[in-house]
Amino acid sequence: MLRRILLLSVLSMSGQVYAASDWQLPTDKGLVDSKEVAAILGANDYPETSGYRKKTEYIDFDAYGQQYTQVVVTLTPDKPRLHNGRKITVVGGEPGSEYAMDFLQTPEGKEGPAVWLAKRGVTFIALTRVGRWNFFDKTGNGSWKDIPIDIRMPIFNRAQKAPWTADDFVVKTTTGKEATSGDSSTYRFPKEGSLLYKQMLAATGQTFLIGYSKALEHVLPGEERNKAYLLYWGMSTGGAFLYPLAKYVKPDGYLNWGTSTTGLAYVYRKATQGDFKTPYAETAVRLRERGFDDFEFYTKNIDEKTKLSWWQGALNDPRFKSGEDATMQFNSGALNDTALRLWMADWLPQADRQRGFAALMRDMFEPSYPPAALKDIAVLEMNGTNDEAMSPKIVDAHRSIMEPYTRKFKVVRVQDFHHYLFTQDAIKVVGNLWLRHIDSNYFDAN
Repeated sequence: MLRRILLLSVLSMSGQVYAASDWQLPTDKGLVDSKEVAAILGANDYPETSGYRKKTEYIDFDAYGQQYTQVVVTLTPDKPRLHNGRKITVVGGEPGSEYAMDFLQTPEGKEGPAVWLAKRGVTFIALTRVGRWNFFDKTGNGSWKDIPIDIRMPIFNRAQKAPWTADDFVVKTTTGKEATSGDSSTYRFPKEGSLLYKQMLAATGQTFLIGYSKALEHVLPGEERNKAYLLYWGMSTGGAFLYPLAKYVKPDGYLNWGTSTTGLAYVYRKATQGDFKTPYAETAVRLRERGFDDFEFYTKNIDEKTKLSWWQGALNDPRFKSGEDATMQFNSGALNDTALRLWMADWLPQADRQRGFAALMRDMFEPSYPPAALKDIAVLEMNGTNDEAMSPKIVDAHRSIMEPYTRKFKVVRVQDFHHYLFTQDAIKVVGNLWLRHIDSNYFDAN
């Protein structure tokens, strides 16, 4: 009874009062079991409180001599939810196969976690790494559905006149190789010397961070950043870029689900599994197709009819990874390769040359390391016990590297949940856990 009274006091202090149902936040390394999941689903601790407005914006910028367009989709609630007088704002970095719109809509066409949060007063800023938005989609939603999956290549800026064709790249396949969370069976490489080649080469981890930073500075300029209680959620691959983003735009905390880690922690975890080949993976200027075999890897628990239906929704996504792998997996050979090719390119701007080759090489490697800014930040890592990409053992290995760089680190596991928040029940449960952690002041420094 005392715990319920204390929790109600905390909720009241946050500016919102709700009746707490019969479930408690787990301790570090704790499990939200099936009974507590049922309690969350059976209650209405966080009802809808607001409508919201959606806005899609485009920011053009140059990096290493190439032109890019950063896309950011913002959901702004009519009645903002406050924490200690600041507007709760969640920034989402998209997974490896998807793009910003997946935060808004699930593969079955229902409301995604961004909408769930916005209807409860949380501002949601959905980022899309450059190259993953289809500017030729007539609906304006960046969908890739009208481009056949086997010829999709990154569209890096809105000035491009037409989608790429099969003449712009070469294909390599590995017969009989099954898709996994970190690899695929089909790869595409741009033809050397082409515009696509130049853009893919210059789309480094640092380029992704430049785009992300410009998007946040645009949506939250100056004093607006101070008014926001800013929390980052890198979904899957998104985590590999939202962690280093703290160097440029520092959040108040990391509100994670199914989140990957820095390249440093990733390569260490692979080594603990006996794999010391990761640094040598040839991922420079490579696109990795994430086709139906990849989608099936994450939906083995779904019946075939539903899976095929969801796949049609998933075809709105890019369904590929391009420049992410080298940074995310700390493929140090590929990072060296990229820096060397850029330095030797006759189109690299003089401003980059004047900084020196060592500075360019550091640009390639730095996004794979935990930034110093994390030392002031609390991290919440949540996963399902059935996560296809990050099992509890993997999460623990990542934690062993990341925790010393943070102010506070907590792991929570939800029984029988999977990697993606594909269902409305999964979104509600995780959304409740997020908001309850915020209300408990977990992320606050004092």
